[in-house]
Amino acid sequence: MLWFFERDAARLLYEIRRQVDGDDYELVLTFPDGRQEVEKYQDAHALIERSQRLQETLRKQGWSPPSVRVPGPRTPPSAG
Repeated sequence: MLWFFERDAARLLYEIRRQVDGDDYELVLTFPDGRQEVEKYQDAHALIERSQRLQETLRKQGWSPPSVRVPGPRTPPSAG
């Protein structure tokens, strides 16, 4: 699963995934500068708790999920 967060013009994402070479889980944070941090978990419950705390922390730091942009009505080009 992927979560995206934005603050000003910056974008941060985090992913929860299965470990490529095992049965454990990983929480991968990718920062706006491209740097990544990987946290490893054996227990899915601990991972879910960490994910919830992370979302709370990000929101307190001013990060928010991207807003849904609804396009306005299209104006056909004028014939001229």
